Amino acid sequence: MLSYFLPMGGCKPKAGLTIIEVLLVTVVTSLLTTILLPMLIRSRELGYQAKCSANLGQFAAAFYLYSQDWNDFWPSPGGLAGNYAYWAQTGNGGLESYIKQRGPRSTWCCPLLTEWCSKYPARTYSMNSYLRTPADIEYPGCVSLMCGISTSKIGDPRRTILLYEGVQLTTGWENTPLYNYIYRCANWTWVRGYVDKVAYTVNPGKPAHGKFNNYLYCDGHILARPPGKRTTAQLSTFREMYEWYVDKTRYEDTYRRYWSRLIPRD
Repeated sequence: MLSYFLPMGGCKPKAGLTIIEVLLVTVVTSLLTTILLPMLIRSRELGYQAKCSANLGQFAAAFYLYSQDWNDFWPSPGGLAGNYAYWAQTGNGGLESYIKQRGPRSTWCCPLLTEWCSKYPARTYSMNSYLRTPADIEYPGCVSLMCGISTSKIGDPRRTILLYEGVQLTTGWENTPLYNYIYRCANWTWVRGYVDKVAYTVNPGKPAHGKFNNYLYCDGHILARPPGKRTTAQLSTFREMYEWYVDKTRYEDTYRRYWSRLIPRD
């Protein structure tokens, strides 16, 4: 009697996906992609930021070892071309003997660096130009000052920047057609994210890690935070500029006297 109710041949009809089911699967897949893809991208960015922070941690150790070897002094942020007092030197000066490995995938570079075509070794970090003897000398007066600062002269090392992520200059900067560069030293004006557009640069208005840059401070701690933005002339916000100058009292006096109408007291 059972066979009476079965289709001819004794086989049940095969079930298939309807158009509605196919559309439902497509919509669900699209939604999952929309939700998960940004999370995956953000996860990768956080990984890059963590590796960059680890690089800066190695530099903190290198600066400390350098000061132990050189009577409490750090190398110079920069100076005349070819001088081995530079912190980032292509020979045996500066931190070269403390962090020897070089190249785009080395400690000297944030992993976000995708291209480097230069006669100089790859490097994405720059040093605070005010860390000299004497300190806080503006460009171009600082160029001939080849002595770095004694760490004992940094009154507030926790609030003073040592290294930061610099803006990459590309082919054509300063009439150089063959290679690109990142300045060895500067102040807030060459931090990624400070100003939106600069000729011959790569993404100057975009911080290195989403909305944040990594900063190494003189006491060795590392902080990821938004960069200060340009306000007027070449000035940033009060709080941002405060972290660059070594002599905080002098900076406060200068602010009150000259800049009170120019920069926001954030």
